[in-house]
Amino acid sequence: MTNKADGAMNQDPGYDKTPTKRSAVLRRWIVLGTIVLLAATVATVWLVTGGTGRSTLAGRPVPAPEGAPVPIPAESSVVTSRPGDIVIAISPNKLANGQIKTESVTVQTGLPAAGAINIRTTGTVTSNAYKETPVSAIAGGIVREVNVQLGDRVSRGQPLAMIFSSELADAEAGFLKMAAEVDEHHQHHHRTIELLEIGAVSREEMEQATSMNRTAEANLAAARQRLVLLGMSERQVDDLRKAQKIAPPQLAVGSPVSGSVIARTVNTGEVVMQGKEMFRVADLSTVWVVGQIYEKDFQAVNIGTLATITSSAYPDKTLRGRVSYIDPRVDPQTRTAQVRIELSNPRESLKLGMFVDVNFGGATQAVSSSQAVTVVPRQAIQTIGSREVLFLATERAGEFRQREVSTGPEVNGMIPVYSGVNAGDRVVSEGSFLLRAESLKLNPAQSQSHASAQTGNAEMAEPRPHDRSAIKDEPGTQEETVMVTANGFKPDTIKLKLGIPAKITFLRQLDETCATTVVIPDFNVKRALPLNEPVAIELTPRKQGVFKFTCGMGMLTGKIIVQ
Repeated sequence: MTNKADGAMNQDPGYDKTPTKRSAVLRRWIVLGTIVLLAATVATVWLVTGGTGRSTLAGRPVPAPEGAPVPIPAESSVVTSRPGDIVIAISPNKLANGQIKTESVTVQTGLPAAGAINIRTTGTVTSNAYKETPVSAIAGGIVREVNVQLGDRVSRGQPLAMIFSSELADAEAGFLKMAAEVDEHHQHHHRTIELLEIGAVSREEMEQATSMNRTAEANLAAARQRLVLLGMSERQVDDLRKAQKIAPPQLAVGSPVSGSVIARTVNTGEVVMQGKEMFRVADLSTVWVVGQIYEKDFQAVNIGTLATITSSAYPDKTLRGRVSYIDPRVDPQTRTAQVRIELSNPRESLKLGMFVDVNFGGATQAVSSSQAVTVVPRQAIQTIGSREVLFLATERAGEFRQREVSTGPEVNGMIPVYSGVNAGDRVVSEGSFLLRAESLKLNPAQSQSHASAQTGNAEMAEPRPHDRSAIKDEPGTQEETVMVTANGFKPDTIKLKLGIPAKITFLRQLDETCATTVVIPDFNVKRALPLNEPVAIELTPRKQGVFKFTCGMGMLTGKIIVQ
């Protein structure tokens, strides 16, 4: 009897009953099964990874093959976070308008070594007040001529203006009258002597004639001296007496010293009174630089301390002077004292009102020609409170890190940085003032000095008892920002709450304006407004009302309303 399976195989024409043929068929089935299993595995992986085809190890570092170098970007912007850093994020619009530029931190040699004295501040150039002379009208009258302009150099005795003075005419008339009386009394006295010799007059009459003669001579001397005080020379007075005629009453206003005209307050045709200041002449061969130093620096800066002066106008020039005066009073708001440096001004290159950088002790610091020091552009360093900071660009667009640094004196427009940055870091070189303003908005308290942060401002940190009821439910500080534009202050009205510490930040954005200084008389505030540099004014309103703030010339005005 035949088996059914064998029958089926017998019916298959490709079936071979030999063992070798059966093994080949079996291998084909095994290969086919393996392919199906691999396809199922691939499909399972595809479903698990969500169809992306990426491994769950994506994002992990892949080791480079042994012996192959890892490629490094030409300019790395990765910044390692450090304690104390402040992260500042700038919106794309502000980033575009701020014109922020970055530069790589470089390394130089031959710069001042770390650990030397490094107290830096800013200062303003002013005239030497001891060599500044007012020129006033000795007599009242009408200005007929003005012979000089602002900035002109004048020599001692040079006529600056001519005044047609009725007072001078009266003085000349009085002098001629006294001269006539003296001549008359001289003749009377001579005749009295002759009569006394023949006994025609008494001795008493002789004494009266002598007394009147001496009185007339004294009056004439006084009239003569008055003409000299009014500007006439001795020779002109003698000529006036010989001519016996009043000369044109033109009074020359001469310069009492040699120097430059730094102020002029009169024009032709103006009526001036006696004593009115018409000009101011200053010797600018020496000038003063007035700056501020913090309380923590009082021990290091003394009378006679050497100071190095640099300016953006002359980046390659360094001037040196010495501290000649330190104000014994400390500003209660900024916790600083004014310091005055006297220095020579060759060719009068320093102009009055210029802003300069001051480094105390910079000229005596040790210099190492072999030690490499990281340096950044001078514009990259900003001062917040008593700290010096710079801003580092991160790998994210519009994100920066504010970092406190330790710096040295400026050398050829570059500042050595001893701690805080590494070579290759990207530091903000232009537009750092914008980041400074944003940082102060995030953390206003950092604008206080180190000493102020510890002790606190008496008005801000510890209100008086009778003010507590007014501020117990209010926030800690009220802030306002005022821009100086072509149309004046914007906004020109600020509303503050009574008893709440306030910080008003002024920012001057244009050069051609009179608002280079802001004055708030009722709060005893007068601050310079450097171009594109925020200036924060902190105050605490203690009474209700409307208080005016103006530019230095009083042409642009605004008001503070305290409610």
